[in-house]
Amino acid sequence: MWELTLASRASGLAARLDAFTLPVLVITGDDDHIVPTADSIRLASELPNAELVVIPNAGHVPHEERPGAFMDAVNSFLRTIK
Repeated sequence: MWELTLASRASGLAARLDAFTLPVLVITGDDDHIVPTADSIRLASELPNAELVVIPNAGHVPHEERPGAFMDAVNSFLRTIK
């Protein structure tokens, strides 16, 4: 993770979010201290075709902390894709 952080560089992606045409599922925990929940909420609002799921009682890794809730969100999202 540290090496990934060190290797990161500006991508300009934020300015191109409106170019995403595929459905996107943004999942976050309501207690994420790595990527603040507010940032995930903002990301979902800036993507043109995004659904947001905030999993209660979860942090940065809701797929490990609340796997049932995570899979429910993924399965629900997949059912909406045409």
